[in-house]
Amino acid sequence: MEQQEDEVTALREKGNQCVKDNDFKQAIVFYSDALRKATQDWHILFSNRSFAYLKEKLYFYALSDAEKVIELNPMFVKGYFRKAEVLKECCMYDEAILSYGRALKLEPTNNTIITNLRQTALMCNREVMLERNIPFVGAGCGVIVAIIIVIFDQFTKTPTLKNPMLMVLIVMCIAAVGFLIAKIYRYYLKLHRKGLIQEPTDLSKDFLVNDQSTEEQGDDNELPKKKNRYTKSQARLRFKKGKS
Repeated sequence: MEQQEDEVTALREKGNQCVKDNDFKQAIVFYSDALRKATQDWHILFSNRSFAYLKEKLYFYALSDAEKVIELNPMFVKGYFRKAEVLKECCMYDEAILSYGRALKLEPTNNTIITNLRQTALMCNREVMLERNIPFVGAGCGVIVAIIIVIFDQFTKTPTLKNPMLMVLIVMCIAAVGFLIAKIYRYYLKLHRKGLIQEPTDLSKDFLVNDQSTEEQGDDNELPKKKNRYTKSQARLRFKKGKS
């Protein structure tokens, strides 16, 4: 048992060194090997691997590991911090602020958490302003385009826009189109951000890692199983699509 723990420590140190060398893929391999052999301190290994996944922009795996840390040790501040970092990177600022807040409750004087919380709050405020203003910017661009069209039409030999009411109607229609395009863009952006933390459909073999303990370690050392992320209706739908 002591020899096994020494192996885990060696693997974790190798992973830490890879992180220092910015070799995050290799760090993930070492941390995963350590998880398979570990009999304790899983939350630390999951926390380290979550960071490596984040650096590789594998947000689903980074978030999953961070949530695993919280599940294994709710008093370990890095679990909430790792989760917040992933959510912030995916521009999900509201959720990130909540996670930073939970981390701050555990360590109220941690300057790193305080700084990141303030930065995320500023980003969140900016995002709210963009959500409110971007559609009107789109409408304004539509007005400018419409006015240019009307002016150019007047300089042609046979202007088609002679009725002032028709000119106003065209300007309003194009402004409405600009407003709608901006709203659609913001909606697409939200979907894209949510998609960053959704389970990938095409999993890379480099990161397909079995986190369960080996049979030799016995049932007592087995890691807690992950909860199903899907409802029954979602599972049936995924089955029909051939994804179950």
